[in-house]
Amino acid sequence: MNREIYLHTGFLPSSFSMYAMSLSSGLFLLEKPAWAVAVAAVGVILGWPFSILAFLPLTFYSLAKQFKQAFLSGAVTSIALLALSILIDHCYYQRWTSYVFNLLVYNVLGGGESHLYGTEGPLFYIRNGFNNFNFCFILVLLFLGILPNCKEKKFQGGFRNCFGPKLWANLNGIFLYPIYPFVCVAASAVIESFPDLFRDKYNPYDNSIIFMKAKFLRPVALSLILCASHSRTFSLINGYAAPMEVYKILEHHDDAGTGDRDSV
Repeated sequence: MNREIYLHTGFLPSSFSMYAMSLSSGLFLLEKPAWAVAVAAVGVILGWPFSILAFLPLTFYSLAKQFKQAFLSGAVTSIALLALSILIDHCYYQRWTSYVFNLLVYNVLGGGESHLYGTEGPLFYIRNGFNNFNFCFILVLLFLGILPNCKEKKFQGGFRNCFGPKLWANLNGIFLYPIYPFVCVAASAVIESFPDLFRDKYNPYDNSIIFMKAKFLRPVALSLILCASHSRTFSLINGYAAPMEVYKILEHHDDAGTGDRDSV
């Protein structure tokens, strides 16, 4: 039973798009923009079509680096996956249709009813972000402000071109789920750059007291995040583990027969 629950969680469309986005961004940083665009197309078509909004910055940067290869890779992958999905839909529904098109029409052109699942105001993203990432979320909000002061060119290049626009595009009201891994990446970049905020830019070997204290902020910030994260994990296990405990007990009972309620 535990295995089935975990598999069901892992195959959620937003989770699949999150995995695809992580892989696509990694390929982009490895200087493989064509593969990055292909994986992005897989994440959008086979995963969550709405995640295209989160993939757009990465796709634009990939096209800017290698337009021909990235464009052909994305086009071929998209056409092949769409054709395959249409054939599979036709096999099951006995008519030509596309789930990607139907999903967009239902939710974008007015067919869907968003209030069926509840609606929230803009502050929901702030509350939800802090609830899931505690102090990491605060660091993410400081990400673009602190990034220009980073000493490492890797942060200034890769993160600005790939992660920065994506994070802010999503944090301003699109979707948060696909970028969860990058919240952690951005927070780690901010923690790593703490000393650079107090470094004398004219002295690359600055060892002042303020600079050394800033280095001490790294383990302090990481400890606070770990403590808060573990506390929430233990709280969820303690407060919502009842179904799992029930299933553990059921294996010690005999199978119930038809109409037999006492043995359940």
